Amino acid sequence: MLKIAPISMMLLLLPLGSVQAQQPVPAIEKLLPQIYDNAREYLAKLPSLSCNESITSQALKKGKVQKEVKIESVLREVRETTGSNNFSEKHQFMSVDGHPPPPKFNIPFFVQGGFANALGFQNQDKIDCYDFQLASQESGKTLKLDIAPKPNNPDPACHQTLKDYRKTVLIEAASGRIIYVERTVSPEDFKLHHEVFFASMEYGPQKMGDETLWLPIRMTAHDPKNEGQMIVTYSNYHRYAASSTILPADLPVGDK
Repeated sequence: MLKIAPISMMLLLLPLGSVQAQQPVPAIEKLLPQIYDNAREYLAKLPSLSCNESITSQALKKGKVQKEVKIESVLREVRETTGSNNFSEKHQFMSVDGHPPPPKFNIPFFVQGGFANALGFQNQDKIDCYDFQLASQESGKTLKLDIAPKPNNPDPACHQTLKDYRKTVLIEAASGRIIYVERTVSPEDFKLHHEVFFASMEYGPQKMGDETLWLPIRMTAHDPKNEGQMIVTYSNYHRYAASSTILPADLPVGDK
């Protein structure tokens, strides 16, 4: 089972009421501290939640689907303890290919932790480990932030930074809302650290009770050769109050 490195969940809740008039493209030195500040604020306010997820997992060969499994599931993102900013990701599989899930089944390609860990922006003390490039798109309506490690950085705090890590973030300029994130690691780190090679997350307005919040709506992930792919859509959000224990998914991946 592959994972997206645990960086804790953040910037997932952005109230729609915060939209302001469109502003000029900010300087990168001004934008970055605002992103990190927002991450800390929204992480502290984020409730435990549940939603429906529709998963399509595929094995491919030369671009053609060899095996496909479709799963309907309930996803729970649960704050581990009161005051903690760590969230556990739990799945309750409701159906597999339209039938009740068997006790054991294989999934061609499965990613754990994508919902919670796609955004990042928690470790501000490592901000000097990266180069940031900011550009405007769509006549200034969208900001594109590209992130990559600084080459040959002697700072000891940066020694564990993945060399070929790349991240792109699309930000709605008028509101500051993040609308899309994608990140890539090297094929070597994919093998060595069991990191997901490529993952992307799209965000949009979702109802949660009487509120409309900015939450994940679609995730994609694939391996270096694009021989394994996973697509997930999220819907039907609710605040979650624990009433029973559901263990994290621990399923065989592949055809073994």
